[in-house]
Amino acid sequence: MEPSKFERAKVGAMMGGAVGLCIGLVFGGISLLRNGPGSRGYVNSLAQTMVSTTATFAFFMAIGSVIRSEEAMAIDYASLDQNRDKKNAWGGAMRFKTPPVVILQRYQKEQQQQ
Repeated sequence: MEPSKFERAKVGAMMGGAVGLCIGLVFGGISLLRNGPGSRGYVNSLAQTMVSTTATFAFFMAIGSVIRSEEAMAIDYASLDQNRDKKNAWGGAMRFKTPPVVILQRYQKEQQQQ
């Protein structure tokens, strides 16, 4: 069964959170070494950097993972092209004779007619 969009967003947010946490640690540590802690102290400065980068990465990865999971992406273009079973001179599969965009348009027209 295909995961729902909410589940995909959750996984994307977790991955983005993990990446953001690591990047926040690195950039926050470099910032502390260069500029010092300021009035907040070492721990609070580093924590604020880590939390803000974690939230930012998690938000954008959640949105990106939902966008990537659109149904149109799941179409098998090779099965729609007429040259899928033909071989080229070197024994490999032939490339698309028709661009994938045109194949997708044909597929959508066929779906609308049915």
